[in-house]
Amino acid sequence: MTAPAEPKKRSWTGVIKYVVGVALLAFVIWSNWNDKTEVAPDGGTYAVPGLQSLLQRQPNWGLYAACGLLCAGVVGSQYVRWFVLVRALDLPFTLRNAVRLGMVGTFYNTFLPGAIGGDLIKAFFIAKGQPNRRAAAVSTVVADRALGLFGLLVFGGFVGGGVWVSEMMSGSGGRISDNNKLQWIIVGSVAAALMVAFGYLALGWVSPARAEKIDAKLKGVRKVGPTLAELFETGLRFRRRPLAVLAGVGLSAVGHLLMMLLFHFAVQIFPPGDLNNLGTFAEHIIIAPIGYIVQAVVPLPGGLGVAELSFGGLYELIRPGGGKVVGLTGRLALRVIEWTLGGVCYIVYLTMKDELPTPPTKQEVDEAARLETVPAGEQPR
Repeated sequence: MTAPAEPKKRSWTGVIKYVVGVALLAFVIWSNWNDKTEVAPDGGTYAVPGLQSLLQRQPNWGLYAACGLLCAGVVGSQYVRWFVLVRALDLPFTLRNAVRLGMVGTFYNTFLPGAIGGDLIKAFFIAKGQPNRRAAAVSTVVADRALGLFGLLVFGGFVGGGVWVSEMMSGSGGRISDNNKLQWIIVGSVAAALMVAFGYLALGWVSPARAEKIDAKLKGVRKVGPTLAELFETGLRFRRRPLAVLAGVGLSAVGHLLMMLLFHFAVQIFPPGDLNNLGTFAEHIIIAPIGYIVQAVVPLPGGLGVAELSFGGLYELIRPGGGKVVGLTGRLALRVIEWTLGGVCYIVYLTMKDELPTPPTKQEVDEAARLETVPAGEQPR
């Protein structure tokens, strides 16, 4: 009689996540709604505009439309990146189906609880279509998410670091050279990206016997063991496909450039009265990746509430005193765009009929099987 308890528990967990997300978003909006008067370090006071003041300003509809196009470009690049990873494992798959399943994934990531809800849906459908190679099919979804997060670290760390170095070489200072907090974000992003890159390269020296032992140990880790093992197995599988990984990194770079432009324009849709509270593109390149990562890993519907809180706090780092509400307004504008795009994606998904993949030839099956069994330290010929 206790069998239904688990589904009921999962249902209540989903409801709780919605409640938490909506409540957090409401609190963030309420606490930043009215104008405030703050005390300056020198003892004086200054006015900090609230959301109400900014939202009453005439929006720039041209920028809003541009953000909508950029958002569509971002998800489009993600669909192509996943398609490249799937085909790298010689799985029968078409770009049309990558777009179709990617669209339903976008909808679930936007509206449903869970940081990777859309990824789970994609993994389910592609595994269902590849009954003989389900593990490989699911690993493409894991690799796609990992490449996306890795690309954000690379973009924020190395591109932002390049701007920082150029400022130091000029000798005249700058927004980054004069901001220790941004420098720490750059250093942390570079360090994390290098650790991931070195870890990926090190997988090439893991013998098959050693790989089995590591996999068994990871699966034995409480709660997070299966996830860690899946990441390890995915890393081994794609370590044998370096060209596919490089192509994925390249597509990630394109998508993340669009994401940085997206946030850069979003904060200008409702421009503040004091334009000095607007950050530069270089500053946005540093803080936006961190905000996007937080949004991606928090198990709330689309990072609801947490994303707004994060982007507002990050903007306060570059424009203390009046920047928080600018970052918050920009993120709220993006929220509306994401909701609209998520709904459109689901409608288009419903209109796209599933297509049966072309059965692989015997030669393709044999070649795929050979690649799957190549020792981790060797490269396929």
